[in-house]
Formats: sequence, structure tokens, C-alpha cells
Amino acid sequence: MDSSHVKSTLYLDVQGPAIARQIPVGPEPVTIGRSSQNVLALADHMASRFHCVVERIEGGVHLRDLNSSNGTLLNGRRVTASPLTPGDVVRIGNTRITLVAQSNGNSGLPGEGFEMAPEPLAPNDLPPNLDSITADDLAEPLSEADMVADDMSVDEVLPIDSPDEDALTPIASGPDPIQVLRTLVDSLPDKPFGERDIAMTNSRGQIVHSAGRDNRAEAGKDSVLIFRLLLLAASRSRATDLHFEPKNGEYLIRMRVDGLMVDVVRISPDMGTRVSALVKVLSDIDLAQRNAIQEGHFSSRVPGSAEGKFRRIDYRVSFAPSVFGQKLVLRVLDTSNAPLHIGSLGLPKWMRQEVETAVKQDAGMLLVCGPTGSGKTTTLYALVRGCDVQRRNVVTIEDPVEIELPQVTQIPVDESQDKTFSNLLRSVLRQDPDVILIGEIRDTETARIAMQAAITGHLVYSTIHTRDTIGTIFRLLDLNVEPYLVAQALQLVLAQRLVRQLCQFCKSPVTPTRQQLQRMGPAAEGVTQLFIPYGCAKCLGTGFAGRRAFFELLRVSDTMRDLIARAPTLGQVQEALAGTPFKSLAHGGFQLTAQGLVSFDEIDKAVGRESQIET
Repeated sequence: MDSSHVKSTLYLDVQGPAIARQIPVGPEPVTIGRSSQNVLALADHMASRFHCVVERIEGGVHLRDLNSSNGTLLNGRRVTASPLTPGDVVRIGNTRITLVAQSNGNSGLPGEGFEMAPEPLAPNDLPPNLDSITADDLAEPLSEADMVADDMSVDEVLPIDSPDEDALTPIASGPDPIQVLRTLVDSLPDKPFGERDIAMTNSRGQIVHSAGRDNRAEAGKDSVLIFRLLLLAASRSRATDLHFEPKNGEYLIRMRVDGLMVDVVRISPDMGTRVSALVKVLSDIDLAQRNAIQEGHFSSRVPGSAEGKFRRIDYRVSFAPSVFGQKLVLRVLDTSNAPLHIGSLGLPKWMRQEVETAVKQDAGMLLVCGPTGSGKTTTLYALVRGCDVQRRNVVTIEDPVEIELPQVTQIPVDESQDKTFSNLLRSVLRQDPDVILIGEIRDTETARIAMQAAITGHLVYSTIHTRDTIGTIFRLLDLNVEPYLVAQALQLVLAQRLVRQLCQFCKSPVTPTRQQLQRMGPAAEGVTQLFIPYGCAKCLGTGFAGRRAFFELLRVSDTMRDLIARAPTLGQVQEALAGTPFKSLAHGGFQLTAQGLVSFDEIDKAVGRESQIET
């Protein structure tokens, strides 16, 4: 064939949640968004109703964002308008759109499955002028008709079974929830055991459903298999919570993974009721109560790291009444996801040495500070494990007791019985403790007793809700604790934040902006690229896999003790830290960004704009 007669057809290759199609790029604009009025209607919750448009202008193909709420990414960078060339990848939420040039010298079609352009839309089907789309259009709630894309039912989102690792989300509702869940667990990279290896134990320690059986082969046991698959999905994805939410005509099941909620599967109301009943049996909860607050616990036994060994995963159960029935939440307490010793916390070398020295001391106070959910208690547990519990009497006072620690006496707070932190602390001091862990310092009395214990021969660990290490000093003084007590008791103050790590399978490189490099300060030295989340099957389409902490450590030196005893100002404390190894929390976070482990936005969000980095 004469090459001069071979032409190329430009088309958009669309891959996303419940959609895989190809659309030619012709003279008519290709509008994209959630609304059914678009040429390409997406069932993607990250897309706006009218998100963007691909159109031919002056002989070329151009992409234009329509003031969308979540933005349009072109090759990993957010754009408002840009020309497109073959091979360019446009990202809208969990949908990936690639511009492809296909030679059509033989048949004029890109290949099997090619979809011809739809009939032109009537004038009333689209806004009269694409430029007139406003924020109100983008924010308008979707109707059921808007959600119908490619003749798909509103209640049906098909699981992606493509072997392509870039298939965006296996999390879906399908006709068979068991198959949907199998697709999900098979897509996750961590596979130490399967659903048949899970033995479920009730609150009294009795095995109710043993391992090694295919429960689907038994009549009426689909609920057990579904529940096992959900526990397996939670384990493989490092989920901290499982939510069973009754809706009008279905149960929505979601997981909290790396701090964010992720949809898993939808099941029928009958199956949801059966799974809830199974949890109640495991937790010894009254089955007759269907509109009450109920709590309990159970556990599962799964294979351990060593052959023939097993480990236990605990689950805390909470039922609460809602409009369509009881909502069930399972808190997953899996010690395999938590750092078990100081070395696994991810502390920089000099911080680790300081902490390891502190936990070997006979007296003093070590405080961990940060907001709720920053991993403070997990850090304290790691410190307790590192302080020689076999030779020391270690006692904890917690609200509540999260994880059982071997060879440690753990006491729960119960204010209804006058078992407050301060009252329990007084009692514990009469029990010959070497190390005392106090869940949180909330009031003056607890702070004062804890510090008196720290200067009279006890090693005291606790947490406090402050933003950073320097703020902890002033918070203790604001609690009206005598300055000499603060100065003498404090040994180390550790501030921390918990952020999501980028998925190493799909993270995407971008060129840093001048503002980003300036914000990163010294941590940006030598940095030529940063990474942003992308999304693949291995990370549930989120772009993140796992979490890690970053830290700020303040060691209270003799100079600092003299300063604290005189009730210093903020400027005096900062001046005293000059010339020491002290680095700000933001500096520690942006070092992770420079290493390509965490996105810039994650650190920026965690430390706040008011945080400054020393230059």
C-alpha cells in the first residue's frame, strides 16, 4: 500500500471504574464528566458533572478543564488548558484517558472493540456554551440518570479483572460479592495467608469457625465466607476499621485504610443481617436486640511468620442504631502492622540513640505529643517493649487498653467508678513500679503527680495534645505545674505526625515548583523531582500504601532546665536550641518528600502552613 494513503485516526482510550471504551476525536468537542449529558459520562466520584473537554482547535487537539473541583491531570501535572499529543495521559480521579494515534490504512478502525462516535447531541443536551459552566453546575448533586454510563445500572459497578496493574479499582459492587472480594484480595500485594487459614474465636477464647474449610461448600455458609474474605482484605490492606453500613436496600461495606475510608463491596440486606448476626455470636452479644447500642470483642487466629506458629488478631465490636438498622464497626487491632520496638519507629539515627538512652534510665519523663491519630500510643508501646519488661515492673494506665502487652500490668480508666488517671496513678505508685505509662496528661493533678514520680525514681511515659515539642513546655506551664517540676522531670519530648506513604508501584514523578522547593527549605537541596499519587490495583486505587511517622525531638539539657525554671518566652527557648541537633517537625517531614517516600501535599497538610523551616 502506498504510504501516502495511510492516515491516522485519533481516539481517546478510556480506562476507569466500570468503563473501558474508545472514542474518536472528531470535529465535535468530546465533553467529559459525571453528567449523562456529556459525550463521555463517567461513573467516577472524583469527576465533576462537567469536568473537562477535548476538542480540535487550529488543526490540533486541546484539553481544557471546565473549572472542575478536583482538577485535571495531564501526564501527572494539573492543567487548566494544554495541547495534546498522542501518548499523553489525562487523569480524572480514578479514570485514565490516553490520546492514541491509530494507523487506519487498512480498515480505518483502531482495532477490535473500537466505538464509533455517538450521534450528535441535540442543542438542549449540553450547556449552550461550555465556558458558561459554573461552580454550581459542578456541585449539583447527581441524579440516578446522571450516574448511568454505558448502559450500566446505578447499583452495579463491575469489578475490574484485567491483569493490567494500572486497572484502577477492584473495589466495587457486583452481582456476586464473593467474587468481588476475591478480586480485591488477589490484587493486594501482601499475601501471607488465605481466607481458609483464618480461624475465628469468640470472646471466651473458643474456636467457633475453624480454619482449613471451604465454607461455601456448606449450605447457608456464604455469610461466613464473605466475613472471612472481609477479614482477609482488612489484614492485607492494613485496614484499621471495617464499617458495615445498612442503607435503603443494601449494605455498604467500607474499610479505613491509611486513615481514609475506601468502599469495598455492597451486599444484600439479608446477607448483611446474617453477617451482623455472625459477629454478635462471636462477640457474645444479644441477637434479639436490633436497635440498641451494643459492644463486644472477638479474635481470629492466623498463621504466623514462623512455620507452625500462629498469631492473634483482635477485633473490637461496636453496634449503633441507624435509620435502616444497626451499623457495625470493627476496630482491627493487628500488632503485625505496628512497630514492635524502637528501631522500627523510623527515627533518624541521632533521635534513636537519644530515645534508647532515655528508656534505660531509672527516672525521668518522656512525653510524646501530637494531635489525635498521630500514632502517639503506638510509639509509647514500642518504648515499653524496649525497657526490659522482664527485669522491671511496668504498669500502664490507659483509656482504653488498646493492645495487650506481655509481662505488663495494664489498668483501664473508668471514670464512672472514680478510676481516673490521677486516682489510679496514686494507687500505682504504691505498687512498686519501675516504669509507668500514663495514657494522656489531661489535667494539672495528673501532670503534677506524674512529674513528682519522675523525679523520685520512676521512669514515666505519657502523651500530651500539643502541636510540637516547644509547645509542650508551655502547655505544662499553662497547667500551673511548678516550673521547677517541669525543669527537673522532663527528659525528652518527641513530637510526631503520621502520613500516608506513596505506593511504590504507581507513584508518578513531577518537576517541583519554585514555591515547593522554597517551602521545603534545606531538605530540598539536590532535589530535581517530587512524586505524586497515581493509583493502581495494588493500592486500592488510592495512590498510597501504608503510613509512617516523622518526628521532632527536644532533649532537655541543663541549659534548657535553667531556662524552664525561669518561665521562659518562646524566643528564649528557640535561641537556646540554636547550635543543637534540634530540627523542626516540618524539616523531618520534607526529608521524606525529598526521598520520594511521601508526597509534598501530605507533609504540607500534616505540619500546617504556619510551620517554618530553618534556613
